[in-house]
Amino acid sequence: MKILVWFLILCGCAQAQLLSNQSLGRQRGVEVRQWTYRSHGMAVKGLLFLPPIAVGSKKPVVIFSHDGISGISKEHRLSSVRLANAGFVVFAPSYRGEDGSDGMVEVAKGEVDDVLEAVKLMDQVPQADAERVALVGASHGALISFLAAARNHEIKAVVAAYGVMDIYRWWEYLNRAGKVGGDAVTRRTYGDGPESRPQSFAMRNAVSVAPQIPCPVLILQGKKDDIVPWEQAGLIQTALLKAGKSVQVELYPDCLHGFLVYAPYLHDVTSAERSQTEKSWRTMIDFLRKNLG
Repeated sequence: MKILVWFLILCGCAQAQLLSNQSLGRQRGVEVRQWTYRSHGMAVKGLLFLPPIAVGSKKPVVIFSHDGISGISKEHRLSSVRLANAGFVVFAPSYRGEDGSDGMVEVAKGEVDDVLEAVKLMDQVPQADAERVALVGASHGALISFLAAARNHEIKAVVAAYGVMDIYRWWEYLNRAGKVGGDAVTRRTYGDGPESRPQSFAMRNAVSVAPQIPCPVLILQGKKDDIVPWEQAGLIQTALLKAGKSVQVELYPDCLHGFLVYAPYLHDVTSAERSQTEKSWRTMIDFLRKNLG
């Protein structure tokens, strides 16, 4: 009996354990802390953003999952500060294999576990209301967020910005456009396509888990996106509506891939894209406030 108890304790620690919590100072009034936490036996890093909060009060939580596979960018950090200043406790996971985290990049596989483990740790943040959690993601992070929400029915809202939602249709698009990458991560993840890696594609197909999504979903998509075509937004909208879920889709005619995170800080952005990006931010914050209270 004692052996079983210790085994359960050790497993619990391995699944949701904060290993270090280091202050990185303040940025635009927001306290920034670097976390290292345990995710399925690996030490994974991330950044916690704490807005100014009155003593004794708590703010809803946004787990803000970044794009790409190269860690948290300067622009993602600035966007996290912006979200925090809008009244949310924000955590941006670096995922396994990035920013000094253990493991290797898995592309919307183990990264989903990293997000789910971060959610479990929110009750250790005194300023956070761990019962009001939303998942927000951009590109790679959008797919991660969607898949994570399908596995945690306590999530209150999901925002997916320009994410791959139907991986089979996306792969067809890449082939037609001659955009299939030949890098090691792409080859390791997707091989020669669905026929050669059926399990890899099935586990990353967001539309297939639409019935498991527990909460309202907001989709943000640029119509000039040539990496994730805007039709992806319609595909996930159809899947969610068919499953009886709440979904809001916002299309921005002049926005490129990455607009939500990068357009506010880049110099070579058209005035139309910049204006539509600001509109997307207002829409997202209103959506989060409505669904998180």
